[in-house]
Amino acid sequence: MAEAALSRAVPLPPDCVPLVDRVEAELRRFLGAQRVAFRRRDPDVLLLLDELDRVIESGGKRLRPLFCCLGHMAAGTDTDDRAVRAAAALELLHTFAIVHDDVMDRSTSRRGVPATWVHLADLHRKVGLSGDPDGYGLAGAILLGDLALVLAGRALRESGFAPDRLVPAMERYDRMRAEVVAGQYLDVLAAHRGAADEIQARRIAVLKSGGYTVEGPLHIGALLAGGSAALMECLSTYGVVLGEAFQLRDDVLGVFGDPEVTGKDRDSDLREGKRTLLVARAAAEAGPEDRGFLTDRLGRPDMTAQEVERARAILRETGALDRTLELIEELVTGAKAAIDPALVREPAAGLLEAMADLVAVRRL
Repeated sequence: MAEAALSRAVPLPPDCVPLVDRVEAELRRFLGAQRVAFRRRDPDVLLLLDELDRVIESGGKRLRPLFCCLGHMAAGTDTDDRAVRAAAALELLHTFAIVHDDVMDRSTSRRGVPATWVHLADLHRKVGLSGDPDGYGLAGAILLGDLALVLAGRALRESGFAPDRLVPAMERYDRMRAEVVAGQYLDVLAAHRGAADEIQARRIAVLKSGGYTVEGPLHIGALLAGGSAALMECLSTYGVVLGEAFQLRDDVLGVFGDPEVTGKDRDSDLREGKRTLLVARAAAEAGPEDRGFLTDRLGRPDMTAQEVERARAILRETGALDRTLELIEELVTGAKAAIDPALVREPAAGLLEAMADLVAVRRL
């Protein structure tokens, strides 16, 4: 069965584990310094820092910092403390994205723990504040995401690189931020339009997550190391296709994954009406009755459990699931083939190949 492919757990390549440990240590150091600064301004703001700590410590494989480090290594440069500081900034950027994403989707959990807006609403009730707890939670989550975004830029700027390296990296960072916002908006727009064809669905996948998960971090790391234009082009070829594979896999896990593993409700994407490649392909292949059902019921918060299961069955029976899994494997193969050993130095070349397997079949 296609779902069997979802159950494979692929650990990080062993040589990547020390990099993750260094990123974790840097995140703790950086956020500790921010806590000292905020305490001087107003101790109440520390509640936001507490929540930021909770979100970051809740899990994640730190893929974006890792790809940043690997981009740095690909240019033949050791991953020094400056590179780790820059890489840690990208985890803060990811935190901004997921906190806001949960607000937009009204997702109640992330990585197996309450989403920020839910957790803050619960704190409101526990402490006995006045007003609407959910309103407080939503407002607090938006502000926390904003704070993470601001701190990400600060961490990158303060990484310690000279201006001739930092300025190009910051320009690429700004482009990456704009692309992820554009992708998120297109995702929301497609859901409210109630339709997206295969080309549109794949474009959203690349913009929404692919660029800021793989290609952007690789480029930032390589630019900070003074990587050549040829290396940047090679990393783009690898990063674009692997980034799409990453998002397509995320879409699959969002409907067919085990919530105990993914930490997210696997019914929410269907109730939110996300117009993923899975849905686009199913709608194109389904018979009139099933197509009408998808058009009428996807995106409705009041979808019953039986309707959710029917939608999931349509995705299977039309072959949309199997063909999407096949495309993911094709994209991964293409990403691996793009690694040019004449341009990408070892050990980065081998680690990028190993990371391709992790991203494609990850069990997060």
